[in-house]
Amino acid sequence: MTRRRQRLPQEPIELEITDLSHDGRGIARHHDKVVFVQNALPGEKVVAKLNRRTRHFDEATATSIANQSNDRVAPACEFYDRCNGCSMMHVSDGKQIEFKFNTLKSNLEKMAELQPIQWLPHLSDRHWHYRRRARLSVKWVPGKDKVLVGFREKNGRFVADMDYCLVLEKPLAALIKPLQELVMKMAIKTFIPQVECALSDHQPALIMRHMRPVPEADKILLLEFAQHHDIQLFLQSKGPDTVTPIQPDYNALSFDLPQQALSYEFLPNDFIQVNQNMNEKMIEQVLSVMDLSSEAKVLDLFCGLGNFSLPMARHSQQVIGVEGDQQLVQRARHNATLNKLNNVDFFTADLTKEHSQSAWFQQDFSHVLIDPPRSGAWEVLPLIAKTSADTLVYVSCHPASLARDSKCLVQEFGFEMQSAGVMDMFPHTSHVESMAVFKRTKP
Repeated sequence: MTRRRQRLPQEPIELEITDLSHDGRGIARHHDKVVFVQNALPGEKVVAKLNRRTRHFDEATATSIANQSNDRVAPACEFYDRCNGCSMMHVSDGKQIEFKFNTLKSNLEKMAELQPIQWLPHLSDRHWHYRRRARLSVKWVPGKDKVLVGFREKNGRFVADMDYCLVLEKPLAALIKPLQELVMKMAIKTFIPQVECALSDHQPALIMRHMRPVPEADKILLLEFAQHHDIQLFLQSKGPDTVTPIQPDYNALSFDLPQQALSYEFLPNDFIQVNQNMNEKMIEQVLSVMDLSSEAKVLDLFCGLGNFSLPMARHSQQVIGVEGDQQLVQRARHNATLNKLNNVDFFTADLTKEHSQSAWFQQDFSHVLIDPPRSGAWEVLPLIAKTSADTLVYVSCHPASLARDSKCLVQEFGFEMQSAGVMDMFPHTSHVESMAVFKRTKP
């Protein structure tokens, strides 16, 4: 027996916004029930329309605002009201980074009962055209006789009708409308669900996911499109291992870190930091807080293609990078060779498993850096505690998992949180990137 969908009231409700949620929505109460309100800021009184009801909370969208917050700004993007690529464009830049700092601070205080000895300065850079990687949805809409290419709508069910993006790097943003026109001409337009975008220092790259074989006529269209727009184009029929270039003269994608005199090569579906300028600032901050010397031996866990490993190798005796993705490890080794670094090595390992007997762990590390996924580094914390390292730097993309792991490091493994801070890796979104520095206080 299926559950009948609860009918939502059509009449609007009046709400007083008291706080911001972790995802940037306003928080209010209505009949003693929490309501999360899109496009609302603390201190505002709004008229809102309910979108969804659950047992524990409701969701709504503000339709009018009686007294606007001083932190409110007019969104610069004409598609902001419907596109879910950004969630905080109606908030001033200064308030956005303050919100992210408060989110980190609140998580540490409430979940870990911690505060660092000192707060690191906020790291930020440009707020527009910063994003060099994105996954865009594709949908042919028969009713409009139009192909949509873009981020999902705020309700998540549909693709936003947009033809440009103010947060994608300009070479990627400029491809949205041409991509719509390209897919519209293709015979398999109904079987293309997404396009993955990446920008190297030299040209864009696109991966087109297709759920049916691509006819020869469509391949000709794709080749002409790639040549006309000077892009590298790839097709993907199933999983990541099916990504193949459509052009015969494929060149490696690359980006540079000029301050470290380093170059990286990568594939279009490899993980690289979304915001290049912020990545460079983040690396500089890592090097500063780690205070490496020519005798330092560093263990870099969740190292990816060597984003932090190679810069640290420039300033230490040895770096060991460990990563679960074998393809990324191969790329990291290639990048070490490309940059003529012989004091760094990389290993493939599932870091949710026990590795105290693994060959790569059998040495005295002075420093550890971790940059785990959103789920955090819970399983690898006991291994870190077994090192002789007195300095640990934790780069986090999720403040709740950082808080959970920090509590364990301090209460169980004898570390002290020296400093912490936020980095605005994703302006106009509620995503919180942060960094915490720990020192060992107990052997």
